[in-house]
Amino acid sequence: MKKNLIYSLAIALLAVTACKKLPDGNLSDIIRYEVLPMQIKKGRSEVSTAINPAGSSKPTEYKLLKIYEKESGKDVTDIFLKTYPIKIWTRLYDSKVDNTIEKIDAKRKDTVMTALSINKFSGAIESNENTLLLPSGNYLFDLEIKNSTGTRYFPKIGEFTLVDAPLYEVPAVRSTVAMKVGAETTTKSISSNASHIKVEKLAAKENKIIVRIVDKNGEPFNPKAGEVDRRPLGGTSVGFLQTMQDYALTTTLFDDRMEFTYGVVPFPLVSLGNGFNYYYRIPSKYVKFDDSLELPYNTYSCNARFSFQAFVGGTYQIDVIVPQVTRVK
Repeated sequence: MKKNLIYSLAIALLAVTACKKLPDGNLSDIIRYEVLPMQIKKGRSEVSTAINPAGSSKPTEYKLLKIYEKESGKDVTDIFLKTYPIKIWTRLYDSKVDNTIEKIDAKRKDTVMTALSINKFSGAIESNENTLLLPSGNYLFDLEIKNSTGTRYFPKIGEFTLVDAPLYEVPAVRSTVAMKVGAETTTKSISSNASHIKVEKLAAKENKIIVRIVDKNGEPFNPKAGEVDRRPLGGTSVGFLQTMQDYALTTTLFDDRMEFTYGVVPFPLVSLGNGFNYYYRIPSKYVKFDDSLELPYNTYSCNARFSFQAFVGGTYQIDVIVPQVTRVK
């Protein structure tokens, strides 16, 4: 009798369990970011590393709940939930095709969004140019995470540092080379370094790059008069090495400078295949090399290379200084 009773109870328990649907999948207790703190550069469009779901069942969704100052613990969520106007891409940008502001704007739309957000499906931090409007500092944040098993709250699971970053970069060191006219494989390098390029942001509004190529005394060469030219490809190849006009919307030559307008940031957004380097030539008749270089007048052209990429829009002036060279008028 006792055995029959136990057996009956076991059967009944199994029946109840079979009728009750157990949740499918798993939502891990050790979901985490592998890199902490994540560094966010102000003014740049970036995406951090994704969260490690630690074996949680997919799809998993992530929602930002709260942000705190790390040092004080103060809730600053309202600051980060503020929205700002911004243009976002709706189609792929192609610098070779999208060469007018009208063509660029045809692939963008105006919207408003926060400067920093959490990607719903990866947990990565996504930031844009409007992070310039946020206070620098160290922050912690809470996430709501859900999947097929349900929804859970993960307090202070993430940490990021919002840091001031340069508005522009000069990715490669300046270089200058003299090339013999009619025999360009005969060259002489002229020692150049980071001091031979000077960049200044002049204004925040108009998107324009002003380039002056100047001699050792600071006297600018005259692009409008042909004193600054594009550098041809080497060997038997036809064409030119890239210059800033290959990326710009418009190019205007003046007596002392070149001006380039642009429509996207970063500018350039994508390299055409030679980094963000720009190659220019000063024809031999406009340049006198220092005697120490032992390069007779009007026998060698002077070829200056510089690099530049802007991450925040505005007007910049770039002075490309050519050492050991004097302009010949």
